[in-house]
Amino acid sequence: MKYEKPPLTYQQQIELLKSRGLVFDDESKAESQLSNVSYYRLSAYMLPFKKNMHGEIVNEFRYGTT
Repeated sequence: MKYEKPPLTYQQQIELLKSRGLVFDDESKAESQLSNVSYYRLSAYMLPFKKNMHGEIVNEFRYGTT
């Protein structure tokens, strides 16, 4: 099985999160944190801040999530 998703740079990960509604106060600090912790390790902690539509979590953050 070939993995089809290309890896994203830290800046691309930030842009992806922004497109989903996450607001950043300091993108350079966010990039530093992503390089230390990793997007995938943080993803479980992001779940409570995502929208819930009819019992299903969607890839959008609730309004005002920083």
